Amino acid sequence: MAPKKKASEEASLNSGQLFVFLLTYVAYIVVYFTRKPFSVAKATLKDHQVHTEGELGGIDTAFLFSYALAQFTAGTMESVFGARYGLVLCFVGTALCCYTFGSSESKELRTIGWTINGIFQALFFPFIMSILNAWFPPSSRGRALGLWTTCQQVGGFLTSAFGSYILASDDFTWNVLFTWSAYGALALATICLLVLKAKPDKADVQKTRRSERLINKYANRFDDKSNDTKKGSSSKAKLSFCNVLLLPNMLNVGGAYFCIKLVRYIFLGWLPFYLTEVLKYGAADAVLLASIFDVAGAVGSIACGFISDKIFGGRSIVVLIPMCFFTAYFATIYPHAASYGRYYNMAIMAGVGLCVAGPDSVLGGAACAEVCDQAKKPGAVTSATGIANGMGSVGAIASGMLPILIKERYGWDMLFYFLGGLSLTGMLCICPMALHAFEEWRISDKKEK
Repeated sequence: MAPKKKASEEASLNSGQLFVFLLTYVAYIVVYFTRKPFSVAKATLKDHQVHTEGELGGIDTAFLFSYALAQFTAGTMESVFGARYGLVLCFVGTALCCYTFGSSESKELRTIGWTINGIFQALFFPFIMSILNAWFPPSSRGRALGLWTTCQQVGGFLTSAFGSYILASDDFTWNVLFTWSAYGALALATICLLVLKAKPDKADVQKTRRSERLINKYANRFDDKSNDTKKGSSSKAKLSFCNVLLLPNMLNVGGAYFCIKLVRYIFLGWLPFYLTEVLKYGAADAVLLASIFDVAGAVGSIACGFISDKIFGGRSIVVLIPMCFFTAYFATIYPHAASYGRYYNMAIMAGVGLCVAGPDSVLGGAACAEVCDQAKKPGAVTSATGIANGMGSVGAIASGMLPILIKERYGWDMLFYFLGGLSLTGMLCICPMALHAFEEWRISDKKEK
């Protein structure tokens, strides 16, 4: 009887985890449909004289500036609204902003709408991370979040494919990219309000702890069971912003994310433009070709999570060192390889997407959870995630105007060299933390043998 009851409880927990995983996965894909249309339509907006190149860079910068500032408020916003209602509010807000950009004839109103959209977009990720961290124990979190963060690449790919279809069609205008995406966001707001559960019930929490203890036999990451009670009591106290910022390795993670997010956002925001302006691809063809960056990124996120859990016992930071190095290598050679033809272009573009996705997904999610777990402050995950993503977004602010400034003064090649240098800088930021984690893994691996 007891084994049957235990199996039934675990199945119930797994079904709840699977439902939350899939719902938040789809939700974040829809988030990309309300975030990426601007990048997809950038060349078209310029060609149709809707905005000049300078205006497009300014709108990008304004969006990222509001995005960065809002990230730092994630912990406070969650304490006011809760993760579930906060998520619903963000979907409604981003839908209104996206619809405004797609339907308004005013340049000023479009700029204001997209700037405000940055605030709502900034809070999606911390809210969802709070929900996922409540549902998944630390020992299985690396694989779960590694798989979940592929929604960023899937969302990017689907948005690019959708954009390519709309821009190539004679039946639609660029406005449809924004207005239809707004309708999708309103639909997700309704679904999240009705069926999303922000955290497991008390009975499910007990099952989660039993599942965590079972997995920890193989993970070798956390302290003995005797420390569980101490962890629980010490994590209940609310930490201030400054206390979370000063947690061990928090600044390392944030500094690295500053560099890596800037690299990824410049590729996401300007790759279709580069393909159109420099390599002379058509607008729809360029958007579709750039989606390879997202597809390869999905593979990179899964591989990073799998390797970190299966080989390094969940120490995902170790895997980021080679991924940052190869991001630098591929970004540096990209402009030279791309000029040799479509297949060389696709191969190196895929290499960048594959390697940058792992650091981007880990530094903005799992690494923050690891920092909080190691400090025995799991309740600070939302604030830590907001801080790391906020520091990353401070770097990403520059992705609006910086590419224009560099390419006009030094040429496009220098821009890609700069991205390579940023990737190496991000790698250096996390080297001390990675070396410590690697040594910890090496010692635990010897004990196993």
